[in-house]
Amino acid sequence: MEFNTVVGRNLLEEINDVAHEPFLVITMDDLWPIYKKYFEPSTKVIFVESTDKNILDDLILKLNNFSSIIGIGGGQAIDVTKYLSWKMNKPFFQFPTSLSVDAAFGHRSAVRIENVVRYVGWSIPECVFIDLDIIKSAPKKINTAGIGDILCFITGVMDWQYARDKGKLEKQWEYDERLANISLSKAQAVIDEYQEIKEMTDKGIKIMIDALKWGGSSYCSSGWNPRHIEGVEHLIFYSLEYHTKKKFLHGQAVCLGIIIGSMMHNQRSEELKDIINKIGVDVKPESMNTNWHEVKNCLVNLKNFVETSKLMWGISNDYVFNDHFFDDLIQKIED
Repeated sequence: MEFNTVVGRNLLEEINDVAHEPFLVITMDDLWPIYKKYFEPSTKVIFVESTDKNILDDLILKLNNFSSIIGIGGGQAIDVTKYLSWKMNKPFFQFPTSLSVDAAFGHRSAVRIENVVRYVGWSIPECVFIDLDIIKSAPKKINTAGIGDILCFITGVMDWQYARDKGKLEKQWEYDERLANISLSKAQAVIDEYQEIKEMTDKGIKIMIDALKWGGSSYCSSGWNPRHIEGVEHLIFYSLEYHTKKKFLHGQAVCLGIIIGSMMHNQRSEELKDIINKIGVDVKPESMNTNWHEVKNCLVNLKNFVETSKLMWGISNDYVFNDHFFDDLIQKIED
């Protein structure tokens, strides 16, 4: 079930003639100075400070007197918009300002419950407006990081096959060759056209949109099956976030997880590392305000984190990290 999506230019200029008035804008404080010119001075604006469920529920108690919600921003702004729409039963419109995640195309909101990411809710936007010039105005490193939520299809399928071969698949998510092949083809399109992605051309943006839409919509249409679109790489990201109590650029941290996960599976790690490097996503820990000590800690504790949090079964439940693995990982990333 794909959302109504419009790709074009000058789309935000039309919002006052589209959205139900009065409306509430959800965005980030650093973005509002750029986009407030499109709105009346009296427009109610909420700046996202957290995606913690308890904080969002408290916020809802303070909101009233609006008819629709407009989400402008990256993953956090979009997730908060979806969550408020679901909880308050209000129509909403989405204006992603980057392609850093697939949040704009998914029905559920990524919120933090006891410091662990959970996907909750059911929200369908009136429309997702992808303004090409708005996307291109975002820092390139934020946009290109979005390949994390696409290349993860590859490690997701690896984990799905691993669980199948170990007899550990969830009964409701039996292995589906068709789903796996579609996901792999979407990821391959990014690999084949990496130069378009690196330069954020119109063609590159549309390739990413096609893949991100698949990631968001097929999660629902396959019966809330995440197996073909994510796996160990996301669990590594969640563990890193949990153990460091830090926030990361989603796609950047997931790209690091993709390299680690493919090394754990002993499949395609050099290829995936090279394409991530060629596109220009920096996965060195210091570029993410972390360090190798924290990365090692999140990996050593990955199995316990996954099992305690009751996350999907895969190679993270079996893998034992050793010094040789860490030496290879550090050399691969630092080189």
